[in-house]
Amino acid sequence: MLDVRLTNHAAVRMGQRGFREADVDLLLKVGTQIGDEAIFLTDRDAAREIERRRREIRQLERLRGSTLVVADGSLITLYHSDQKPFRNAKTRAGRNSQAPRNGSDRPSRRLRNGL
Repeated sequence: MLDVRLTNHAAVRMGQRGFREADVDLLLKVGTQIGDEAIFLTDRDAAREIERRRREIRQLERLRGSTLVVADGSLITLYHSDQKPFRNAKTRAGRNSQAPRNGSDRPSRRLRNGL
């Protein structure tokens, strides 16, 4: 990717032609350099990036609701969950360390499932 600065002329043309800074960033990142001074987004460039993003979207859909537990820079565990994440670990630890509210000595279902 090239590091470029925006001239006044380019800023005016961006406004006139409906380009955004994010568009320029994307073209710089994925386009094909033509000669020393031009970058062109070819059909092949566009198709490659569209497919990459489709794979990324499928991955995001598959991972939606997943949780990673990280402590001191180490991945401790990971799991799929439909539950909302806890607001903080202290609240979860405090709640789980208390006696069951229903008066039973049996651990709650959440604890038996390891969540």
